[in-house]
Amino acid sequence: MKRFHLLASVFVLGMSASAVEAQLMDPTASYFEAAMVGRPTPAPKDADALKKEDVAAVRQQLWKTYKRMGVRLGWDHHLLPVPPSPEEAAAKGEKFQLKASSLKSGGFNMPYLFMTKGKKPAAGWPMFICLHGGGAHPSPDLSGPHGWSVNTREWQAQMKLTARVYKPAGLYFIPRMAHDRWGRWWHKHNIDIFTRVIRDAILFNDVDPNRIYIMGISQGGYGSCHLAPLLADKLAAAGPMAGGMMTVTENLRNLPFRSDIGEKDTAFGRITLAKKLHASLDALKAKDPKGYENVLAIQKGRGHGIDYSLSPSWLAPHTRNPIPDRVVWRCFQKDGIYRKHFYWLSLTNTPKSGEFYIVASYDKKTNSVQVKAEEVDMKKDVSFADASRKPLTAAQVIVHLNDDMLDLDKEVTITLNGKVAFKGMVKRSKAAMMENIAQRGDVNYAFPVNITLK
Repeated sequence: MKRFHLLASVFVLGMSASAVEAQLMDPTASYFEAAMVGRPTPAPKDADALKKEDVAAVRQQLWKTYKRMGVRLGWDHHLLPVPPSPEEAAAKGEKFQLKASSLKSGGFNMPYLFMTKGKKPAAGWPMFICLHGGGAHPSPDLSGPHGWSVNTREWQAQMKLTARVYKPAGLYFIPRMAHDRWGRWWHKHNIDIFTRVIRDAILFNDVDPNRIYIMGISQGGYGSCHLAPLLADKLAAAGPMAGGMMTVTENLRNLPFRSDIGEKDTAFGRITLAKKLHASLDALKAKDPKGYENVLAIQKGRGHGIDYSLSPSWLAPHTRNPIPDRVVWRCFQKDGIYRKHFYWLSLTNTPKSGEFYIVASYDKKTNSVQVKAEEVDMKKDVSFADASRKPLTAAQVIVHLNDDMLDLDKEVTITLNGKVAFKGMVKRSKAAMMENIAQRGDVNYAFPVNITLK
């Protein structure tokens, strides 16, 4: 026995402190750390199924562990801390100063800063993602990625609008274009950064995950139109201003959407495209009255410069519902990125080309879920409505369930394209909750049941 203790001591002494700590971590912490650093491993399987009354406590404990592992890996240093508002600084006799930093993705570097207004609600800060105008630098002699004064000036304008014009209390995330040569908000590096900002702000800046909004002006308005349908399950509402364009309107079923635009803003067809966008939303709403809340606010007598105070005030009262009773999901690509998750649905893999189109709903009365899933062949110059399609076989749909959706202590029935794909009792699983937190970075998506439809 003494020899065993001696060998163990020698083994421990030969390891680094972090390695020893990893050895001593519980399986849940080890699983989260592996997932966070890109070494996904199977979640440890618990022998006993969770009972309904156990789920809430387990969810909170898992979230605490996930956050603890984030601190261990230094995620809590990714973002600037929440700054004091000008009013708070004045009350403390401190000088109000804006502190900027930057976020990296690949070879791109995005400057940004936070500003706050008002007091933090009990549920956490509402967060407004504010995209500035400007665009791409037209000349080949650009001096550095942030050398164009137009984008710098527009970034500074967002700061002034936040301080003087935007009214809702909240944490305002104000990024600057990562590279003036690229000059668009929908590029892959921006999507990567915004996704991480949302996750880290929820974890460490006390942001309410159900009150995150995206808005922008001019080029930022276009960016809002591009990103809102892609990230709809992460957002509570979207508000492009002075930037009208068509987008994937189907995905906005559960995301309130408002456009503010001047009636004389005709450059690049902005007012025409804004009207077309909302006509599409209205047509979808006519068929699905419970969804597609939208407002087209045309400001009379205005051109490209409008009253920017209206949009954030309209956005702020909206709260995300992470488990809407109906989900419409066009799994489309934006700069090569497809999403694998959308509300309470996931895919085993995303399209190699074209799109997947999934419509799903759950019914508490019948304790059932109905799913329609198709592959859409998106050929050039063919609209989504006219594209050829067939039942989805290139991937499997995963349905996530919790006790707010269905009675998980009774038999559950799921149909896929009109046929029963699952019928039976389900088991709540801690492993399922762990997998969903690791993949989504959002406690609201810690579903205890995953059902893969075969």
